[in-house]
Amino acid sequence: MTYVKKSYFVENYVNFAVELIKTTIKLHMDLAKSFRKIYHIEDSTLERLHTLLTLKEYAKGDRIISQGTVSNYLYIIEEGLVRCLYEDIDEGTETTLLFGIEGNLFTSLASVVYDQPSQTSYEALSDIKVLCISFDDFWRLCDECPDLMRWQTHYQLYQLYTLEKRATLTSIGDAYTRYMQYIKMRGADTLARIPLKYVSQYLNISAETLSRIRSRIAKPQK
Repeated sequence: MTYVKKSYFVENYVNFAVELIKTTIKLHMDLAKSFRKIYHIEDSTLERLHTLLTLKEYAKGDRIISQGTVSNYLYIIEEGLVRCLYEDIDEGTETTLLFGIEGNLFTSLASVVYDQPSQTSYEALSDIKVLCISFDDFWRLCDECPDLMRWQTHYQLYQLYTLEKRATLTSIGDAYTRYMQYIKMRGADTLARIPLKYVSQYLNISAETLSRIRSRIAKPQK
């Protein structure tokens, strides 16, 4: 009986260890893909970065970053969907500026660069899991790893480029052209996960118009 118990314990421990190794390898690969999409950083830097990450979970509708408050973290989406929005308190309106999916990074540039309140909010559009690193740890690691310091410069430029693409997209063509162009940019599968009203906000067209466009696309061609 004692042998059976020990054997059972060893087998379960080995299975747990194997799964932990698999999870660690996958996390490292996902982390490398997310960061190197913007700028290359060394494996040694990724390994140090990995040790500083914390996993957090948010429910659908939660604000990960709130407009008007100082954010303290850089986030990497492990699972789920996020949108960035700006709220005009005086007018009582909101504008969707961008979306984030698995592997995307996000933070408040106002907070990470200037330690000022965020000018936008980031909201969970589904239950999500994110990996995060505090700005203190991030900047300390930047001081010690020149490649990460170069990465953060490129990240800021990448954020500006993303907003520039949105501004350009919403200023050209008619509603149909904008939507078809956005499908090319993000993919139909990703857009299918986003509520229609937020896609219409992003493209600066009415929800009714977008609904008609989707129906037109879905209708079989004769």
